[in-house]
Order: sequence, then C-alpha cells, then structure tokens
Amino acid sequence: MIASDEQVPALHRALGAAGVGHQVLDGADADGRLILLPVTLAKGLEFDDVIVVEPARIAAQPRGLHRLYVALTRAVSRLTVLHTEPLPGPLR
Repeated sequence: MIASDEQVPALHRALGAAGVGHQVLDGADADGRLILLPVTLAKGLEFDDVIVVEPARIAAQPRGLHRLYVALTRAVSRLTVLHTEPLPGPLR
C-alpha cells in the first residue's frame, strides 16, 4: 500500500484499529504480507500487488506527478487505485 507521506500515520492507525496486520516500511526490509509505504521511499522497489491510496494527495506534493508515476509503476501483477477524492488530471 503506497500513500503520500503525510497519510501514512493515519492509515497505520486505521489499519491497526481494524485489526489488519501490517508493517510500515521506513527504510528497513519488510517481511509482512501488507506493507504500508510512504511514496518517497517507493522508487526502486517492486511488489506483486500494489494499492495506491488517494493519488490526488500524492500528486499535490512537491514532484507529485513524478512520485505518482513511481507509485503506479511498482506493481508487477496487480495495481489497485483507492480514492474518494477526485483523481488528478493525468488519471482521469
């Protein structure tokens, strides 16, 4: 799960409150099934399945469209885009 850096703490709390096992990747190796990853750490990584959370928030950051591109290209097999906010222009 890749999200904007500022969303990671809230997502971490929400997943924990829901009883969903996960790990926040903060630069160390991850070994869990669900990894919560700040978008600024996503470059160079690959995962079988990726969920990109609220792409508009990623696009709004400095270098946002570049970071969004990186987030969207980390999936090897399956990409899911999860959003409630309108998608940024390039994804419409």
